Amino acid sequence: MSPIPRRNVAEKLATTLRAAIVKGRFQPGDPLPSERELAEKYAVNRSSVREAMKRLEAWGLVKIRHGGATRVADLLLDAGLGLVPALIESGGEMGRSILRDLHEVRGLLLGWGAAQAAKKADPASMARLDELARQLAEPKTKPGQLQQLDYDFFHELMLISGNQLLSLLSRVVRDVYFQSAERFLPLYRADVFDPRHHRRAVAAIRARDAAAAAEAMQAHAASALALLEERV
Repeated sequence: MSPIPRRNVAEKLATTLRAAIVKGRFQPGDPLPSERELAEKYAVNRSSVREAMKRLEAWGLVKIRHGGATRVADLLLDAGLGLVPALIESGGEMGRSILRDLHEVRGLLLGWGAAQAAKKADPASMARLDELARQLAEPKTKPGQLQQLDYDFFHELMLISGNQLLSLLSRVVRDVYFQSAERFLPLYRADVFDPRHHRRAVAAIRARDAAAAAEAMQAHAASALALLEERV
């Protein structure tokens, strides 16, 4: 049997330690076990431990001090957005709180993007929004397809806005959702997802009614948040 590549060993160890940190087994400021202790506990060599520490540092989870202990960072101050899926998957109060916050950010972006589209959409953009709204309203469209179309609609709004930074942020939100795609499929059940919100938004955008466009998309986001609150 071929030995497991060191890179894979380090990745597995980093993922294990990340889970321990986001689940609160280590608190901000706590020292991690020493390199030697981790190597012994997980039956890996010390070079793999060092590589795993570098990954944790890149995620914003630890602060490495040469000659001193590696300490856990404050997740909310130091971690990047790429850590959001792991925080959500960790469960607990932090995971639920991050999930609520993510839905709220999505709602803000949807409302703002729809209002901007009402001011800036050109005929080509309107045609794309029309087509997406039509597909979203198809009764035979499956939840997974609805999820993809919904985020295509979201992304189109961001593109129309012309705000490059918010377009990048919307992609980060989108990536977070799709890394945990199955978790969000219940949002697209027939008794939760209402494509009329998108149709109303498209009609308002065409009429250049920014307030009505924003209201329609915020109502769409609110349905997801309502389901989340029921489950929490």
